[in-house]
Amino acid sequence: MKKSYTQLTIVLGIAVITSVIFVTMYILRPQAPVERLEDRVERLEVITAKMQDVFPIVRTQAVVESRLNINIKSQVSGQIVYTSPKFLTGGFFDTGEVILKIDPSDYELALAQAEVNVARAEQTLSVEKEQAELARQDWEKYGEGKATELVLRIPQLREAEAGLKGAQANYETQRIRLERTEVKAPFPLMIDEKQVDLGQVVGVNQDIASVFGTEEAEIRMPLSQKQIDLLDIKNVGILPKEEVLDVKIRDLTREDHIAWDAQILRVESSIDRKSRVYYAVATIYDPMNLKHEKPTPPLLPGVFVELEVFGPKISDVFHVPVKAMHDDDDIFIFEDGKLITKPVKVVDRDKDYVTIESGIEVGDLITTSPPFSYVPGMKSMVANLDGVPVGRPGGANNVAGGGQRPAAGAASGGPATANAAEAPAGDRANNGNNNRASFANMTPEQRRAAIANMTPEQRAAMQARRQAAGGGSGGMAGGNSPQGGNQ
Repeated sequence: MKKSYTQLTIVLGIAVITSVIFVTMYILRPQAPVERLEDRVERLEVITAKMQDVFPIVRTQAVVESRLNINIKSQVSGQIVYTSPKFLTGGFFDTGEVILKIDPSDYELALAQAEVNVARAEQTLSVEKEQAELARQDWEKYGEGKATELVLRIPQLREAEAGLKGAQANYETQRIRLERTEVKAPFPLMIDEKQVDLGQVVGVNQDIASVFGTEEAEIRMPLSQKQIDLLDIKNVGILPKEEVLDVKIRDLTREDHIAWDAQILRVESSIDRKSRVYYAVATIYDPMNLKHEKPTPPLLPGVFVELEVFGPKISDVFHVPVKAMHDDDDIFIFEDGKLITKPVKVVDRDKDYVTIESGIEVGDLITTSPPFSYVPGMKSMVANLDGVPVGRPGGANNVAGGGQRPAAGAASGGPATANAAEAPAGDRANNGNNNRASFANMTPEQRRAAIANMTPEQRAAMQARRQAAGGGSGGMAGGNSPQGGNQ
């Protein structure tokens, strides 16, 4: 019993010592410095907001279909005795070209019999005309009073005339039926699928082939109400010539950049009751390129395509990269050394750019490189303004005087000015001339970047120094002022 108690004491002691060691290691572990998000200064790429004219592009997707899609049917019955060598899927036939022939023997005999009937009816009419003339002469010679139509054989004459018309009509019917034994293309077409072949007996109104026209193709594209408004479509049905819209068509299955030209010629007059979208119809001529007048390959029916519709000009809007947007209706703005967002009214957007109608002003600094983690009002500074790099405060890129203008890509004047504003009063007197020279050597973009990177306190200090140095009468009020025309 005593031995067991000793062993238990040893185990508990080891456990306590081990626990103490692990707790000590955990407390004394090295910790990486943690930078608070609120204290971090983000370096931003910004662009200056400018108004411009934009031609909106509406993108949608749809399927290409031929304008004419029909089934060719047999109008007479009989055995197929001839088919064109092109009577295959994909075969092309021009207007009036023979596709196949049905055995014409029965129809030729019927036409011959109809011709005999016409000759017989013509003979009967001639006889009746002569007899009617003789009857009239006899009545004038021997009759008294007014002769009746029966005496003058007028009913018999009418019957003969009607018989001739009937015979001629039957002849024309048999001639048409004989012509219909040759099945011809009603318009330029291609065979989509054939249902009969050589030697087969077909009946009246039997499907021979499904075909599609090759002169025009149509693309029925869905458009939302917003897209309709953006394209400024004011009419439905067939559009007036001045309202026709140009369209670029691209095959989504192709890796090249081939595009077909088309036009929106009409807008359907009813809205889809399920999807609540409008349908505009784009027309492309000679989609198969059978006339060999286009550099583009054939555009076949059934191809799923992307369409770009070019709308009318929109004036005085802002066209900014989509990455400058915080969400659908807010944009990143750099202001007073902080990164903020502003609500804007977006009229159009695509995968690269957003068109903004209102919410920002000309001259606002739009951030095109927002941080991954955003805190409203977080401290920031400009690293690149309108494509011109800006150096770090106190870095090697600061301008230290000299009479030469730095290169456009050099990051100079802004940080130097900021440091001068933050310097003690004794140092400011020594560095004043150098700072003036620095601003004189800056490009306008660099001056604006320098001003943008200053805090409000730094700007106030710079203003006070300028007033103290020049007495408000000129020292830095000329072209060398860092505020000259750029604020």
